[in-house]
Amino acid sequence: MSSVAKQGVDLSKLSIEELETLVRDAQAEIAARKEAERERVLQQVRELAASIGMSVEELLKLQKAGKRPVEAKYRHPENAELTWSGRGKRPQWVTDTLASGKTLEDLAI
Repeated sequence: MSSVAKQGVDLSKLSIEELETLVRDAQAEIAARKEAERERVLQQVRELAASIGMSVEELLKLQKAGKRPVEAKYRHPENAELTWSGRGKRPQWVTDTLASGKTLEDLAI
């Protein structure tokens, strides 16, 4: 039994038009509540930022500044556009090159 039915609304007695209206109204209510929750959380973030003398924008800039791209350490011997930082999963070209007998030192930039 659905929670709507538990609350006293018998969906089986509603017409298709009434059901469609109910769905539209429910979707609108869900969207409104999500927006209200986003605003509530954003206000909390603003208050936290202000508590340390910063704005949300300043915090975001700090986050971006801390995420600099990692420089490439290895380059494909024949295609200079293919590089790898040495972090994360090895690209297939690195695996293939190592399988051919070369070493990572051979690919070092």
